[in-house]
Amino acid sequence: MKAVEIKKVGLVGWPVKHSISPALHNACFRYLKLPYEYGLYGIEPCNFDSEIQELKKNLAGFNVTVPHKERVMKYLDDIKGEASSIGAVNTVKREFGKWKGYNTDAAGFLISIKEDINPRGINAFVLGAGGAAKAVAAALAGSGVGKIYVKDIDVEKSKVLRTRIIKHFPATQVILADGFQALVNCGILVNATPVGMEDDSIPIPEEFLYNHLYVFDCVYNRKTPLIKKAERVGLKCRGGLNMLIYQASEAFKIWTGLTAPLEVMRKAAIEEMGG
Repeated sequence: MKAVEIKKVGLVGWPVKHSISPALHNACFRYLKLPYEYGLYGIEPCNFDSEIQELKKNLAGFNVTVPHKERVMKYLDDIKGEASSIGAVNTVKREFGKWKGYNTDAAGFLISIKEDINPRGINAFVLGAGGAAKAVAAALAGSGVGKIYVKDIDVEKSKVLRTRIIKHFPATQVILADGFQALVNCGILVNATPVGMEDDSIPIPEEFLYNHLYVFDCVYNRKTPLIKKAERVGLKCRGGLNMLIYQASEAFKIWTGLTAPLEVMRKAAIEEMGG
């Protein structure tokens, strides 16, 4: 009997050692008895151009995380759906010899946030202007949010994000924030930066955590200092775990054509994070 070929998929980024994505996907592959295996593929930014080409020879598809969500696009043959308007790819599939890029972050974020609030008509403040922030801003704009304020240490990246959102969502006003004072006019704060992933930093001064804010942190691997502080001052808040699960389920469907068993995925995530 011919051995079943294992299709390799995984996560490309730097760093990736903290990721729980292998646990989520491999649990689902085992549950559905699918011939897939999910691994971690760390590529330092200085080596990306050479290593991504070599990696593509051995994978059937892959997820992309920071800092490669935008850079990977030039190595793909087709950018599908939302990924084109967002300007960032987090899921890639090889199909008939062609590499197709998708974005499941936006859907994952929107499903997650709507479990808590309806963002329609609410002003939002987005920290960051990279791949995750682009997906968040596009999801918010598409859901009919009010104004979107964007703040990133790289002002040029903020300008690029603003231009892209205005192009694809002309009804949405996007404002580049100099500081954090605009938070007084916002009902949603989203941290779409890695701040808090591995340290005890909070990406905004604590005095700007006003009592009307809903706080969402895209970081999922721990309860971040931002989320802990928001809880202490009584704000409604959520970390990025559900966003991770929902975007992972969308990626799973892209690779396999099957609906991911969400409860299997959620259980694996909780176990991997120590309960």
